[in-house]
Order: sequence, then C-alpha cells, then structure tokens
Amino acid sequence: MLSARNAAALARPGARIYVAGCCGEPGAILDAVAADPELWRDVELIGAFIPGVNRRDLSRLGLGTTARSIFATEGLRPDRSVGTVAIWPAHYTELYRWLATPGAIDIAYFQVPPPRSDGTVGFGVAADFSPAPEQGGARLVGVINAAMPDVLDGPRLPVERFAAFVEADAPLIVYDTGRRDPAIDAIGTRIAGLIREGDTIQLGLGKMQQAVLDALGDHRDLGFHSGMISDPILPLIDRGVFSRGMTTGVALGSERLYAHARDALALRFRPVGETHAIGHLSRIERFISINSVIEVDLFGQANAEILGGRQMSGLGGMVDFVRGARASAGGRSILALPSTAERGTRSRILAALPAGVPVGVSRSDVDCVITEHGVAELRGASVAERAERLIAIAAPAFRDTLADAWADLQQGKETDR
Repeated sequence: MLSARNAAALARPGARIYVAGCCGEPGAILDAVAADPELWRDVELIGAFIPGVNRRDLSRLGLGTTARSIFATEGLRPDRSVGTVAIWPAHYTELYRWLATPGAIDIAYFQVPPPRSDGTVGFGVAADFSPAPEQGGARLVGVINAAMPDVLDGPRLPVERFAAFVEADAPLIVYDTGRRDPAIDAIGTRIAGLIREGDTIQLGLGKMQQAVLDALGDHRDLGFHSGMISDPILPLIDRGVFSRGMTTGVALGSERLYAHARDALALRFRPVGETHAIGHLSRIERFISINSVIEVDLFGQANAEILGGRQMSGLGGMVDFVRGARASAGGRSILALPSTAERGTRSRILAALPAGVPVGVSRSDVDCVITEHGVAELRGASVAERAERLIAIAAPAFRDTLADAWADLQQGKETDR
C-alpha cells in the first residue's frame, strides 16, 4: 500500500496517464499532485471527464501538463483553463478502443472498492472506461475507497494486476439534475408515449432523462441499456418497470442510488466496449435511443456541442447509441430538445446550422425529433418533408420565419439562418 504522493510519483516524465471520470475519479492522487506539482512533468492526462460532474482543471496539475478530453467541462475549456487543454471529438467507442490499444496508456489511476476475500477487485459504479487501459497493458493504480460500492455483477481483476494500491476513503461524487422547466416535462411525456412494452431504452444524463423516467411510471416490461443511470430510475425499479433487465456502465447520483447499486441483483455494470458497441446494440431488439441536443436544422442534422460559438460539451456516446438503435430490429433513434432558448427569444430549430458549427448527428441517422410542440418523424421522409415536419414542431412564433428561410435556401439565396 502506497501513499497517494508515492503512487502519483509512479508516473514518469512524459507519461500518458489515464484518469478515470465519474465516480472513478482518483481524488487522492489528484490532490497529491495539486499539492506537489513536481510529481508530474510533461504528462498527458486522458479520460472521459463529464460536464457537471468532473469539474477539476486537470491541465493545472503538474508541470507542462496537457489534459485531453472528449468533453469540454467546467474545468477543461481551452479559453479558461490554466494549462493546455485538447478537446478530442471522439465517440465513446473510439476512445475505448484507443485506451485499450497496447502502449497507448502508460499508467492508469481510478477508484475501486475494497478487494474481496477471493483476491479480486472490481470497478464499482464506474466500469465504463477503466477496463480499457488494463486491456492495453497499462500499469494500474487503484485508489481503494470504502464508499465505492462493490457491485454484484461487474468486471473484476485479480489484485496482482495492480502495480499499487492507495487507501483513501472519501464521499463519492453526488449528482443532482436540478429543477426542470415545463417544456422539458412536456417533452418527457411525449417521449414516454412512444415507448411500447418490450422496448429497451437508452437515456443520456440530465434533466431530459429525469423527465422521461418520471413519465414512464405506468409502463411495464421494459429493458434499460445505457451508459449511465441516476436517481430518477429508482422508483421505476421499485415498480418493476424494467423487468427485461438493466445494463449500465456508470451510476451517478445520490448515496441512495449507490446503496441500491451495491445490492442490486438485476443491475449489470459493463464497460463501454459492451454498452456502446454497435455489434452488441444491433442484437437488442427494439432498442430505443433517447438523447438531447442543442439545435436541429431543417435538414434534420443536429448540433450537440457548440453554444454561442463555445465548446460546451462533446459527442460522448450519443452517436454510438443513435446508430445502434438504427441497426436494431424495431429500434429507433429519438433526439429531443426544447423548441426555444434564451427565454423564448431564440429558436433551437434552425433553417441550417451556422457556419463553423460541427454536425454532431447526421441527418441520415435521425428517426424523429421531439419538442414540447410535437413529434417530427424523419425516417423515410424526403428533404422537403423533413423541413415541413420540423417547422411544425418549432415554437409557433418562429414557424413563418423558418418557412421563409427554408424557401430562400431552396432558391440559393443567402439567409441569416
């Protein structure tokens, strides 16, 4: 057993270091480097750090550090961070495959529950990416935290696979979606109305997930397969809604959720190599992906990353799930968003995405788009039909403007979009 300082010192100068996100964040190691920056020199920190959850500015740890992330978080934004931040526009499956490549990662740090008497240790409620650097042969450092649930059904490793352990008990990260507005609740109700008995659903993290789950209370015989679960799923588990089983990579929420995850026989924790892999998703019949985006244009393509010209998030696992749902027999992909932003003064449905805004979800991958005003079914629709249906679910105040802008686009005229 090493001290956090000595464990951090195992990373050699110039090393590529995997740092776990979500509840796997190795706080004791990061605190040790913050107290003694000379422990890490010219290293690159890599991981999936989640907005609203993993808030540290990792680029300020050590000397000459680069933090590479697939999400822009509160602490990792190129325009705000102290050190160098590299935002990598990668899907979850791409990041997982890269982390699992032999030689890609030199050393990996993540929290684990206490080892079992059988000589194995699990990944607790953060099984998403940490198994990948192990597959690639990286040196592993486990921060043993008694607060990390030792889940009943999740990946495990022999203790001999670890280069070192650190003991550091600390509360797990707590996540709360916060208050919702009526538009989100209305969207959740519309989505729930499309879910049928026998479907398996995927939901992203946040207010939209909570609204959908709240509206599913009277459903039965559903499955759940997603990258994350949070507290709003607990009442549905109690009611037996997900009788077809539940699979996730991460639990993120309250102490009550973590206590449930520790004892739940029906909850499977699996790495991204399974939860997001299109080959696996395509074998789940009637797999329904439900994700929120920032903007959708009249072609049906979506922006999920950029707001006001600034990188606010990343693609994460959304496109993996969208394409998995399209490949599933009876599956479908749903994109959801409020129709307006900035207190109703700006439409989130645009004639065309602004120049410089990357397309997060292509128009050929979207089955339907939902706002509080309705459902636009896009699968099989022509370009003109897509525009007509999307205008119909925009906020009424913007429909005429969108129709005029679309007409101008079809005539090759300039538009302010």
